[in-house]
Amino acid sequence: MLNPQRVVAKRVSKLLVLSLMVPSSVFAAEVSPVVPHNVAAVSQNNVQAVDSNIVLPQSSTNARKAPLTTGSVDWSSLNNQHLLSTKMLCGDTTSNVCFASQIEQAYAQNKFYPLWNTVALRKELTSQLQMVADSKMLPGITQRLAEMNKLEQEGNLRGYDLLATDTYYVYRAFLNYIADHRDVLFLSKPVKMSQVMVQYGGGEDAYPMTMAKLTTYRPTYIPFESTMKMIGVYQHLAPHHLTAASFKSTVYRQGDVLPNGHDVVQVLYHLGDLNQTQYDTLSAQPTVTNSGVMLAGIKLFQQRHGLNPDGIVGPETIKQLVMPYSDIARLLALNTLRISALNRHDDARAHIWVNIPNYKLELYDNGKKVFESKVIVGRDTRPTNLFSSAITTMVVNPYWNVPVTIKQHDVIPKVKLSRDYLKAHNMQILNSWRDRTVVPPSSIDWATVNPKTFPHEFQQGPGPHNSLGNVKFLMPNDYAIFLHDTPAHGLFSRNKRDLSSGCVRVERADDLANYVIDYQQRSNIDTFKSMLDTKKNKVVSLSKRIDVDFVYLTAWVDQSGHLQMRNDIYGYDSPQAKPIKTKFITMKDFVKR
Repeated sequence: MLNPQRVVAKRVSKLLVLSLMVPSSVFAAEVSPVVPHNVAAVSQNNVQAVDSNIVLPQSSTNARKAPLTTGSVDWSSLNNQHLLSTKMLCGDTTSNVCFASQIEQAYAQNKFYPLWNTVALRKELTSQLQMVADSKMLPGITQRLAEMNKLEQEGNLRGYDLLATDTYYVYRAFLNYIADHRDVLFLSKPVKMSQVMVQYGGGEDAYPMTMAKLTTYRPTYIPFESTMKMIGVYQHLAPHHLTAASFKSTVYRQGDVLPNGHDVVQVLYHLGDLNQTQYDTLSAQPTVTNSGVMLAGIKLFQQRHGLNPDGIVGPETIKQLVMPYSDIARLLALNTLRISALNRHDDARAHIWVNIPNYKLELYDNGKKVFESKVIVGRDTRPTNLFSSAITTMVVNPYWNVPVTIKQHDVIPKVKLSRDYLKAHNMQILNSWRDRTVVPPSSIDWATVNPKTFPHEFQQGPGPHNSLGNVKFLMPNDYAIFLHDTPAHGLFSRNKRDLSSGCVRVERADDLANYVIDYQQRSNIDTFKSMLDTKKNKVVSLSKRIDVDFVYLTAWVDQSGHLQMRNDIYGYDSPQAKPIKTKFITMKDFVKR
């Protein structure tokens, strides 16, 4: 435990003796008229460390009865430390820490007492820093954690306290930076923050460093302790030996012998899909077949990975089985960071999460999940954008204004092949979105039409074959993305549902419409069924909006403590040879605009 008592150092040469007697006693050097100007020089952003040959002003060795309120941070406990992490985190600093001036201010406000004087506070800081380190998103933070641990083990608790305070500001800078640049969490490139550290690390709310404040930095919506414990487990497991080459065939059905079966058993055991007894029994068998408890374990594994739990070991299952434990740990940490960057919602207001890789919409009200539905999301060539907004309008029996991408790539090529396409799909041509005069298809020379320069627009009327189905839910955004019904409900039976052109199709759209109407608590809104039965277009403006977040989470620990993983359908989890188009991952918040 850190000792909060303090004394003022007479000479730097006595600091080591004092630190052995009272480990945390020297956090400040008293300001005196005889202090050389270079003993504790403070610049705007950096503090010069105290040189080991300079003598500090003499003062009484008796402990002060009142807290010291004037002085300057004594940096001598870090003078002889080789802090590789500092150069990695903030290479342009002239000090051995990144936030020297902020550290000075924090200790002055704390009357130069230690800031990290409880085990719980240090443990919480370390746990959250470990999340960042395991994500591989901030070069230098792993080294910084090792240096903090070394100082603590050596009993240099003053040095530890100083470095922990600096690391706290580094952490704040990182969190504030990704809050403003949330797209970096999907580019798989480490964040280099040396040029912007000071800008993002400060703030009046930085001090004091309390447990209550630190816990607000935790990601919400997930069990944080369970998540960090699981990350630690996978970080320290010995690597398994499974690779794609371990499987000679592409499909192993029920009853088939599994190649390298004992390695598969070990992976399923470490991932929690087989218990100890099952593991011992299967390990003792000369060969492992896809049957019995092994088949059940494979099905459980598939279920946790969002795969079809049919027990058939095919390409998608093999792809997940061979993932190294270290990759699982990194993805879990990376996605925990993604969760920490999501909007935090007031439980008093309903909000929707659409997790794209999970193909699921979940609606929360008063902090509880009250509705969920399967969804169809954009395919990898036309991804669903990541952003936040709120449902402001519901349209029953909607028209479908064909988006430009579908107009160019789908509709015009099909009309050029068959003039009956428009009539068969209940479509008409409009002069423009501003001038909705209907243009007869016969007036157009389709043979000469260039899809990219075609000046007119297409609109599909309400009806059973309308691409938007019975209802659509509109929200402000720059991408023409919205939620809607679909006539093609058979597609929801597929396990892999990245099939749309960007908008999100909702399986239970009718039920969602009923919820939205009930949520308004207004007697002047007709029931959804009565509006639907008119077969006429009906626009309903919502007085009580429902927030919507389009998110991308591929790994998390659920409320039951089980690891959930999903296929990285857009390639946001790993470095890509082809750069990701940042327009799809802006994470803009259209509610606050």
